[in-house]
Amino acid sequence: MSILLVVQAGHDATSTRDHQMLPFGDSTVLDVALSRLQAFDGGPVVLATSDLPGDNALDEIARNREAATVRGPSDDLLARFVEVIADYPAEHLVRLRVNSPLIDHHLVSEIVQAHLSANADYTSNTLLRTHPQGLDVEVIRSDALLDAAEQANTASERAGVTTFVQRRPSDYNLHAVVATGDYEDHAWAVTDSESADRVTQLVAKSGGDLGKPWDSYLSYDRPMSPDQPVRLRVARANVVAARPEFTETIGYPPEPFPLYEASRRSWGVWQGERLIGSAVVSVQNGWGTLAGSFVPGLAEGVADQTLAALDERLRADAQVIALTIDGSRIRNYQD
Repeated sequence: MSILLVVQAGHDATSTRDHQMLPFGDSTVLDVALSRLQAFDGGPVVLATSDLPGDNALDEIARNREAATVRGPSDDLLARFVEVIADYPAEHLVRLRVNSPLIDHHLVSEIVQAHLSANADYTSNTLLRTHPQGLDVEVIRSDALLDAAEQANTASERAGVTTFVQRRPSDYNLHAVVATGDYEDHAWAVTDSESADRVTQLVAKSGGDLGKPWDSYLSYDRPMSPDQPVRLRVARANVVAARPEFTETIGYPPEPFPLYEASRRSWGVWQGERLIGSAVVSVQNGWGTLAGSFVPGLAEGVADQTLAALDERLRADAQVIALTIDGSRIRNYQD
């Protein structure tokens, strides 16, 4: 079973990956990430960057780390990944955007194994977020990616690389991987010098060793929990156990209640430390349908707060173009 690990870097149609070149230790974020990924034994590591002169420095970093480089169009990321497959044929691709220097081969291997065990076309830890911010891993079957390249015709599907496949669970077998705990409030993504300093301090607290698995850093870090009136957490067994108390409903909550499904994503709805309900978004062709259930007697405004929290989730991923509620109300997120 051939696997190719592809690090997406450099310019694209909507942004630059300047954060990958931020200083980290005595090198850069990209340097450290490539070093931590070198021990991946599933297959070769390839840097996929643009053909613009501004990305020459990324090419040099990859060569210094003994990683191959494929340079493709800056305005069509999906086409760039097709060029990667043409140059380095493999049955499955791992896509990494390297938003954190703490991404590592242990996590990649875990998600690859889950993907293969599920015989999936697409697997990620991004649809149901439980890993620290910045540790995004996607695995896609090459045939599915080539399908997307042939059929995708919207800007978001070309730029998102895997978006076409994510939005079509009836056509492709999608699989979601969740961590053993809820770690999404650990802010390990590097977007500017301030966040780079935060991750640098975390590594220093852990003893300065950049060779540890990602979860070895958890005990040295304090989560950054935003002050929100309502929070969503990926649903687990405790939500299923509490559901008999949730008698106020929106739409038609599915039975049995789905856990860890990539096309019927479910969350517990929390108000402080109190579990007050559950929400499920079922997706087909990019359209999501919301169903929810809640404890009775909630204060006015909680429904709107829950929808605001859900909006935040769905804007941050590419699977859902728009959400329907009660078959009529529509909330738009993507093109």
